[in-house]
Amino acid sequence: LSVPAATAAPGPLRWPVTDRLAEDGVLVWHIPLPGAVRDELDLVRRGDELLLTAGPFRRIVPLPSALCRCTVDGAALRDGELRIRFAPDPTLWPRER
Repeated sequence: LSVPAATAAPGPLRWPVTDRLAEDGVLVWHIPLPGAVRDELDLVRRGDELLLTAGPFRRIVPLPSALCRCTVDGAALRDGELRIRFAPDPTLWPRER
C-alpha cells in the first residue's frame, strides 16, 4: 500500500499593508473576505491582535509589527476585501529628523 505524501503546513498569512502615509497619513491593511456581509462583520482591536468576526466565523489575528504602533482609523468592506486604516500613534512612531 502506498502512503499519501504529507502536506506542507500552511505558511503565515499574506495580507498586504499599503503605505499611504505620504498621501493620507495612514497605513491600510488589506484582508480578503470573499462572501462577507457588512452587517455580519465585527472588528475589535485587543492589544497587538485583531479579533475578526464574519458571520459565524471568528479569528484572532496578530497585527503586523508596524501596525502595532498605530491606532485604528477606520475600516471598509468593498468587493470582498476588508481595508482597515491605521494612523501612526505619535507617542510610539519614530519621528523624522
